[in-house]
Amino acid sequence: MTRCKGGNGYYLYGIACKQKAQLPEVLSALPPTHIPMTHNWVRNYSPIDLCHAMERCFGPYHARVALIAVIGAFEGALRNFGERLAATGRTSKALAHNYKMKLEWAFSVATQSAYGDQEMRERVPTLCLDVDHARRIRNLWMHNNGFFDSQYAEDYIRIPGHDPIIDKVCPQRFRQRRERTVPVILSTDGFFRLTKSHIELLHHLHDTIQRIYFGQKRPYAYQQLKKRIECRRLLIGN
Repeated sequence: MTRCKGGNGYYLYGIACKQKAQLPEVLSALPPTHIPMTHNWVRNYSPIDLCHAMERCFGPYHARVALIAVIGAFEGALRNFGERLAATGRTSKALAHNYKMKLEWAFSVATQSAYGDQEMRERVPTLCLDVDHARRIRNLWMHNNGFFDSQYAEDYIRIPGHDPIIDKVCPQRFRQRRERTVPVILSTDGFFRLTKSHIELLHHLHDTIQRIYFGQKRPYAYQQLKKRIECRRLLIGN
């Protein structure tokens, strides 16, 4: 869970650096004429062009990179949960390798949560919707150049009693090429909503696994400990 939480700190640090950085200082720190691409060749570029491009797209691109990292850490946490359950004989087999199938298992566990107050427990389906939405967005970034496609609107995990999250700018039809070039744009508010849902869902999962599979009686009370954030540990693990 620690690595998943580090995404918020990284995101805020990047935003702060971007806001305080002055263009001349950034230009002086960039390679002057070319960028290494492989072990034996480079590409020519213009540092000022790069800076101008970053001015236009830094926010959504930074959110994209940070959310992909959070999702990767979240999937790693699910794998660790599954491996621990299998190693201790609590389950008969390890979790599936497919991320969607891991989430289906995680959602089924989280719906049994007794963690937190009533408001937190009632929010579990919303957390699941957010985490599944993030999965489908991640798939667009990884496999469709960040453009909406029909699979985004169709490949959702069903949460009983709830409609899936479908971005309002997602085209209704994808038959014409121009309709497929509607990009996913993630705002700062959107980033924090999705990351908070990942982290909160992990706490539900951890508490529920301890209670159901290991017989833990005492409620999981992480927030009451009021521990200070260990930034280095959050970001690189030690």
